[in-house]
Amino acid sequence: MTGPLAPTPTLELLRAAAELCGPTAQRLFAVLAKDYPASLERRPGQLLRAAGASAADLDGLLAAAGVASTDDLRRLAAREAGQRLAEPDLRFTSREPRSEPRERSALRRMITAEQDNLRRTLADLQANGSLEVAAAALLRARRRWVLGDLKSAGYASLLTSDLTSSMRDVFLVQPATGAAVNAVSDAHADDALVVFSFRNYSRLTVDVAREFHALGASVIALTDSYTSPVCSFASHVLAVDTRSESPHHSPTAVAAAAHVLAALAAAGAKGAARRSRRRAELFRSLGSYGLGHPASDAAPATLGGVGGDPGLTGTAAGNPDT
Repeated sequence: MTGPLAPTPTLELLRAAAELCGPTAQRLFAVLAKDYPASLERRPGQLLRAAGASAADLDGLLAAAGVASTDDLRRLAAREAGQRLAEPDLRFTSREPRSEPRERSALRRMITAEQDNLRRTLADLQANGSLEVAAAALLRARRRWVLGDLKSAGYASLLTSDLTSSMRDVFLVQPATGAAVNAVSDAHADDALVVFSFRNYSRLTVDVAREFHALGASVIALTDSYTSPVCSFASHVLAVDTRSESPHHSPTAVAAAAHVLAALAAAGAKGAARRSRRRAELFRSLGSYGLGHPASDAAPATLGGVGGDPGLTGTAAGNPDT
């Protein structure tokens, strides 16, 4: 650890910024100045807890001082001190019962793994053209159905919301037997089904994909492997890297791939921009947005109309053929 320094230009900038930003920023400055620059060898989270502050408070203090981040602040301090400051110890303690007692894992390693997942997945999907052909299948479809079970239900909801903002006839199939039966009963060979299927694979998702495949509909599967059970019934497979340092599969690349798929489909949809603007206007006029800037996405249309907005999507919730 290094010893404290006499006041430096950067420290004085932080002091002046803290005076402008108020009491919480002043507490943050006091924590930083106590053994500056050695204080910068602590994790940002440790500094926040010591000052009783939030990340927004720290960002505000740094912005007011003209510093981009704590990493930049550490580099400035090291340059002024003429010495090298150690990077913060990013270790944390895992309490996962299946792990070794008090196993130590690196936060930096987890973040790097997520970044690698995202980079590999998007690069592979771009290289093999699967995103483009899947988006084209969505555009050609008469109706679009989206299904995800277990943890994947969240991905399905996000994708449905994105698709609904630019397309008509988008239906979120709730992960229940009754809703699945209704969807298969109403489905047509010209429809498309998007399914999310990751370990441990949902039997319901695979069964619904099989039924849509039997009808002749396009099945687009976002899954973790070309050998996953749903691939047998998929017209288009978007393979997503879900490796994780945690016991659970990583959602990072899944959400990104689904978002890019929706964006590509929207780019080719006639009147997508006009529809999005019109929806935003209607939501504002209906008082749906009361705080901040209005968003363009809406609640997805669900099978049977629950939580949907049939008046805005141009479909009848109880009768998708309308």
